[in-house]
Amino acid sequence: MIDVRPLSKPKSITQQIREQIWERIRRGEFDESGRLPGEDQLALEFNVSRATIHSALDQLVAQGLLIRRHGDGTYVNRHLIDITTQLNTVWEFTQLIKASGKEPSIRLLRRDRWMPSPAQAEALEISPDTGLIRFCRLFFADDKPVIYSINMVPETLVRSPIPDEAARFSILTILEKYCGQSFGYAIADISAVMLDEELASLLQSSTATPLLCLNEIFYSQSGLPLMMAENYYNDKIIRLNIIRARP
Repeated sequence: MIDVRPLSKPKSITQQIREQIWERIRRGEFDESGRLPGEDQLALEFNVSRATIHSALDQLVAQGLLIRRHGDGTYVNRHLIDITTQLNTVWEFTQLIKASGKEPSIRLLRRDRWMPSPAQAEALEISPDTGLIRFCRLFFADDKPVIYSINMVPETLVRSPIPDEAARFSILTILEKYCGQSFGYAIADISAVMLDEELASLLQSSTATPLLCLNEIFYSQSGLPLMMAENYYNDKIIRLNIIRARP
């Protein structure tokens, strides 16, 4: 059993600026009116170009988190300050935990070779005798178990051995780093489930309490199945607030 701390995958300057601006908004560091400083001022504060600031703000506007008022400036969408995620984005669990104001950590419980069921082989479009590299991880929020996650990658996709230390990475980073595959989209089936005694013990929850279960398949841009995931989420510890925007 290995305890590891999560490491962030490399992010662009624009992504880092976007996250820092949103974190400052959540901490209430800008004007009480909700109006953000001008792009020139933000560029000076962050020591980046105005174009980088503009791009970062564009992303926040596209997410519905900021509102641009022509001739007046950029304002915080106050309805969404406490929102943790969006329905049309991949949920990176360490970021989800951080967004709730808690400190994330990860424990690798199991890493093994797993033979797929007929349904799993069909979903991943592999032969039944193709093994899966399986990661079973437990995510913590302030040392309380909140998410149990099982990730399964066809061994035929693995280009270099995946070490136990990779458990600290997001699954998207694992796909890129060890499989040479870029994530395109995911399809998730969401349901409420009753836990068996083993999972209830891991998540410190009652077997009589239904938890959120996300069964996902991750695909490349070309539609190649890359991975299956089973995630059990205890929303009693972290509430899942979701933005749903008009397409």
